[in-house]
Amino acid sequence: MKKPVLEEKTTPFDDQLVKITWEAFKSHRISNGATDTEKLVLDRVMEKSGEHNIKILMESPLEASILDKFEADVIQFFRKKLSNTLIQMEREVREPEHKRQLYTSKEKYEYMSEQNPALRELKERLGLDFEY
Repeated sequence: MKKPVLEEKTTPFDDQLVKITWEAFKSHRISNGATDTEKLVLDRVMEKSGEHNIKILMESPLEASILDKFEADVIQFFRKKLSNTLIQMEREVREPEHKRQLYTSKEKYEYMSEQNPALRELKERLGLDFEY
């Protein structure tokens, strides 16, 4: 009977170990001359997802294509450091919410009055008008 080429290891790990290992990978990659585009991905959050999975949270599909270039290195690093040959990596792209740009005085007033309704009452009492 043949032995498997790679011995299967299934050491359990938690979210804290994932974060520590991700920081170690980032340091290793940066010290070995990571490009600016790689650094963009390295600044993202890595977390545990399921029993043997890790998940990276990205902000755009562009970051996912950058990760393609060194994803195998990430998985290999995690498998070695965490002694778990079953580790797989998931990706989640969460595009950031875009904040509404406020340009005119009226837009700024409307936004601030949504945050603090007493501002409307103050405007009315003082007889202010933001539309010139």
